[in-house]
Amino acid sequence: MKYSVCIFDFDLTLADSKPPILECFKFALNTHGVSVPDDQTIVKTIGLTIEDAFEQFLGCKDDELIDKLSVTYRSKADEIMTPMTRFYDDALGVLQLLKNSGIKIGVVSTKRAYRIKEAFEREGNLLVLDKITGIEDVSACKPDPEGLIRTIEYFNTDKSEVLYIGDSYIDAMTAQNAGVDFCAVLTGTTDNSEFEKYPRVAVCENLTEMLRTVF
Repeated sequence: MKYSVCIFDFDLTLADSKPPILECFKFALNTHGVSVPDDQTIVKTIGLTIEDAFEQFLGCKDDELIDKLSVTYRSKADEIMTPMTRFYDDALGVLQLLKNSGIKIGVVSTKRAYRIKEAFEREGNLLVLDKITGIEDVSACKPDPEGLIRTIEYFNTDKSEVLYIGDSYIDAMTAQNAGVDFCAVLTGTTDNSEFEKYPRVAVCENLTEMLRTVF
């Protein structure tokens, strides 16, 4: 088997976190009297840091306001993010099949690692993961390859044996910047035509198709 390590994005790759993310953004923006964009505009920022997302919504870099918005967002997320996040129907099964075949499993995300851990703990599947790298573990966020490279170093394996799986053009850029193979899944907001701009081993409808196509 070519790959000994599979590293996944989290939001919209392994789990549908759109409902709580939308609610957190709307709550923060309403709390501070900022105009709320439509749902599609908000969802398209998933994969960015929340600070970068707020900057897009504001149309300017107002650091003081962005800090306030981010604090309010995270406070709301503490209440609802884990309870409202739902793994895709095939996600945990695919991870377990890969794990059973001897492949090491990691997650690299702009989400905080403890939230990802909470989501897996809720399902009783934390042990399927070998490594979680969240936004608090890096100095530069995706598409900077730092998180991916740190995770590869943790596994002490050659890049040629690593596959990164994600739903976003940001994930594709991250894999390209890190020099590792990438497989796209169409469970997020990036369509097939966008992925054609980046190196990839496959573009799949979901994780089940990824498993059948790549492995």
